[in-house]
Amino acid sequence: MPGSARVKPMQEVARATTPGHVTASLDETPSAQLSPRLVNQASRRLCWISLLAALTTVLMVVFQRIIQPEVVPAQQDPVNALALLANVLCAAGLIALQHYRVVPATTILQLGMVFELVVAFSISTLETSLPFDPGAFVRGGSNLAVWIIIVGFLVPNRPLITLSVALLAASTWPVAYFINVWRLDLTPLPWNRLLAWTSVNYLAALWAFFIGKRMHGMEVAAQKAQDLGSYHLEGLIGRGGMGEVWRARHKMLAREAAIKIIRPELMAGASARQADVAVRRFEREARVTADLQSPHTVYLYDFGTSRDGHFYFVMELLDGVSLQKLVQTFGPQPGSRVIHILRQVCLSLEEAHARGMVHRDLKPSNVMVCKVALEHDFAKVLDFGLVKATASEDVTHLTVDGVSAGTPGYIAPEIAMGEERIDGRADLYTLGCVAYYLLTGTMVFNETSPTAMAVAHVQKPPVPPSERTELPIAPDLEAVVLECLAKRPGDRPSGARALIRMLDACADAGHWTDLDADGWWRTHLPPSSSHRAPATEREVQPSPVLVR
Repeated sequence: MPGSARVKPMQEVARATTPGHVTASLDETPSAQLSPRLVNQASRRLCWISLLAALTTVLMVVFQRIIQPEVVPAQQDPVNALALLANVLCAAGLIALQHYRVVPATTILQLGMVFELVVAFSISTLETSLPFDPGAFVRGGSNLAVWIIIVGFLVPNRPLITLSVALLAASTWPVAYFINVWRLDLTPLPWNRLLAWTSVNYLAALWAFFIGKRMHGMEVAAQKAQDLGSYHLEGLIGRGGMGEVWRARHKMLAREAAIKIIRPELMAGASARQADVAVRRFEREARVTADLQSPHTVYLYDFGTSRDGHFYFVMELLDGVSLQKLVQTFGPQPGSRVIHILRQVCLSLEEAHARGMVHRDLKPSNVMVCKVALEHDFAKVLDFGLVKATASEDVTHLTVDGVSAGTPGYIAPEIAMGEERIDGRADLYTLGCVAYYLLTGTMVFNETSPTAMAVAHVQKPPVPPSERTELPIAPDLEAVVLECLAKRPGDRPSGARALIRMLDACADAGHWTDLDADGWWRTHLPPSSSHRAPATEREVQPSPVLVR
């Protein structure tokens, strides 16, 4: 690989593709994490509270010096002074991070928990540094309780997190009290007076939990009840690289659908140029998918803009499993069924290639086998968000950080090398990788890092599938798969139609009939199966990254 310009794209393929990063699967129940909209809302409210907390700190210090000069020594105490300074600096830091979008909203929300504890400790240490009258009964309570309630009410978070942080904030009062009794040699309070001071703060923490839980539930319910055009959103199915996908129902036709909405946090944390590119790319995916009429390409019903300005489009709701889930759950598939699936994928690709389009991200999680009407094992190709129009230069630069032009385990050598001119034979290579996975249950290359995986696709010859599994693989089918995996595009089948003819000639692999498909679905994926779920996006995959 001469020249650094050819090495760099493969490094960019690998960037941020650590195995620990997971993109939400639509074949699984969505996690209990906060929705992106709620995270953005919480981070914005947190910054406003930070600003008010900083201003209140400064104004109260000045005000107390004027009306109660006797508290000046307490304010000048090193511990109190540092605590007050920490209030202001932490608030300024959170506001700057939010304003300049240095970190994602989720990080700001996490830092906000630290800020809540910093403010709580400054309130506690300032209150407990002043002498108490052991003989006087407690009137009222600590300002700390007010702070805990305010944060719990205005900053939505997961209820258990709200409770945990609120309890820690309430605990700063007794901690600060004992520290100040020790270091300032104050007269200790009787236990009943100390309990009266601290109990109010812990009660406030419980109220913050119940308020936060109620607010969280109301926000989730509001999102599920949201309408987009003629469709009513019923529930979140999952999240993919660019968008959220919701189950929806048409208000008049009662037809179920899947609605894909561009991820709000992708827009919130982006520059003006990145946001514009993301929207244009999302719109292009809608237009590209709408133009493709093959029954083996997921259908697009409608598209538009939501009330809050987010672009969306409406797709058919598929009933089935992805090839990724199929192999993970049921193991490698017989050659006759693999040929049946590959032929249908080729029909989808043939139309796209005829229109000058290359999918570029074909992989097991982007192909589903479904039940359509009375037919089983009906293949559908998903996620044309990375499609490249070979006849136009206008779309080749519609790229956004964090979005891949290929997944390392299923990337054609010419894409890994960053070559500008690619054609449909790149999709035939990735389809060969998919066939290899279906036959063996493993990827073509099992390297330890995404970079090594991409390099292997460029340089390393693949091991024949028959050597990677104990199941029989017909020699003619194996030859077709290895031809698809040729490094040079000229050594692969000339097109999707040519590949169909080669697959039809694989007599040794047998024939997968409709009766075979119907029997397999009745046995393994009846309507009650937990593995059978609607899906329109990618499976759990390493986070893909853009190849420029």
